[in-house]
Amino acid sequence: MNKLIIAVVQNDDADGVVDALLEADYRTTRLASTGGFLRRGNTTLLIGAFEDQIDAVLNIIRQNARSGAQAGDDTPGLTPQAAATVFVLDLEEYERF
Repeated sequence: MNKLIIAVVQNDDADGVVDALLEADYRTTRLASTGGFLRRGNTTLLIGAFEDQIDAVLNIIRQNARSGAQAGDDTPGLTPQAAATVFVLDLEEYERF
């Protein structure tokens, strides 16, 4: 089954994630977005993939989205900012023209 991967990454990481996805021959659509507690700028990536490609795409995102989790960010009472938030959805149809 086809999948839609929606990845929300920090702006600082977006270029690296997109470049790594393109290098691995995964196409992505990039959207500017804002959200989170501090309303910081994010980038939302829409990635169409086949079911057997999900792990590879997630690994690319995991390896290249690192701004949120930095060493030494253990301030009491604060939850570390996530480097990426990813949703994987079933797709009825996926076409590229």
